[in-house]
Order: sequence, then structure tokens, then C-alpha cells
Amino acid sequence: MNGTDPDHAAPTPASPLSANVEITDQARLEDETTRSMGRENRRMLILVGIIAFFLLVAHFTPLKAWLTNIQAWKDFVDELGWIGHLSFILACAGGVMIGLPRLPLCAGAGLIFGFVEGLGLSLAGSVMGSYGAFLMTRAGARRAVLARAEKWPWLRQMLEKPSWLKVFWVRQMMLPGLVLNVLLGVTEVAHATFLFGTLAGYLPLNVAFTLVGSGLGKGSLAHSLTQLLGALAVVNVVGWLVWRLARKRQA
Repeated sequence: MNGTDPDHAAPTPASPLSANVEITDQARLEDETTRSMGRENRRMLILVGIIAFFLLVAHFTPLKAWLTNIQAWKDFVDELGWIGHLSFILACAGGVMIGLPRLPLCAGAGLIFGFVEGLGLSLAGSVMGSYGAFLMTRAGARRAVLARAEKWPWLRQMLEKPSWLKVFWVRQMMLPGLVLNVLLGVTEVAHATFLFGTLAGYLPLNVAFTLVGSGLGKGSLAHSLTQLLGALAVVNVVGWLVWRLARKRQA
């Protein structure tokens, strides 16, 4: 037979138009992310300023007793061992899954467990919570999610073919985490892509806010202020890198 077997037909190449649309969507996503990081930098600067002022007042007034109480609370949690760690991870995961902001939870992790442990626990809890919301969306509630997503039609369009890098970019935007979790849940994104992109996307601000929380829990004023400056540096460096990458890709 001279006919072509439809099962072995050559794949249709992507049209230049669809490729241009994808490039435009990526550029817009990067622009939105850059603007969001700029707002996040300003918010972090204000937050660090307020906390630094509070710490200065606390160390030279009777409020210093509050800092002593924090140390006692940290000792109590430390005595709980793995039970305290597991309890925080589950509480953090549950909170993120129902839509609570994750960044205050990161600061709480730093305050209670210190920077290194707090970062690990906050990452584990926030990624687990996001994945839980993602799985619930996959299991049902698609209609309600799509109706809510009409608020950000451009974002929904850009996430039609999500990669881990796109997931990373949207995680830098000042949008409710629950919205992103459920919106990604109605796309074709693979589970591994969602998890890796979410972990990478959460890392920068989790580091910054865990540093802020850890700084609040230090007995030394110099140590506290150093960690606050470190948090500010992390946010600004990440914002600068995002801006540089966006400009480079558009050049």
C-alpha cells in the first residue's frame, strides 16, 4: 500500500507562532516576577527595620525579659526532640494546605528551632502542604479552581505547559500560595516537576524569613542584627539575580 500508516505518521512540528507565544508568555512571567521581587524587597526592608528597632528597645529596657522567655521556650521544644520537629512539620503542612501564608511559619521555625533546623523543617512542611493542595485539586474541585483562576487569565495561560522553571518563577510572585497550588493542580505538570520547582522556588524566601525568625531568638543583639542584615541581603541578591536573568533573556 502507498498510504501512510497513521500510527507511524511523523509528528507535526511546532509552528513558529506557537513558539513565539511561548516565548512571550515566559517573558511576561519573568517581568511579573521581577516586579513582585521588587515589592518583596521593600516589604522585607520595612520588616527588618521594625524588628531591628524592637530588638534595640528590648535589649535596653525591661522588655529583655521577653527575650529570656523565648530562650526558655526554645529549651522546652528542644527537649521534645523528634516529636517537636514532626509536630511542627505537620502543623506547617496543614496550614499551607488550607491557605495560611507560609512566610510567618518560616519565621516561627527560625525562632523556635534556629536557622539550620528551622529552614529544613519549614521547607519540608511548606512543600508537603503545597503538594497536599495540589493532590486535592487533582482529585476534584477543578471547576471551582478554574472559576477562581479567571482572576489571573494570563497566568493560567502561561502555565498550560509548565516546566520546573516556570513553577520556580511563579513561586517568586506575590500571589496566594494556595491559588498557585490549585492552579498548577489543573495543569498537565508532572508530580516531580511540581515538587522540584516548588522546593527551588520556596528556598530563597524561606531562607530569608527563617533568618529573621532565628535572629529574634538570639540572646546577643549583635548576632540578631547580623542575621537580620543577612535576610535582607538574601532577598536583595535573589531579586537582583531574577532581574538580571529576565533582562538577559529579553536581550
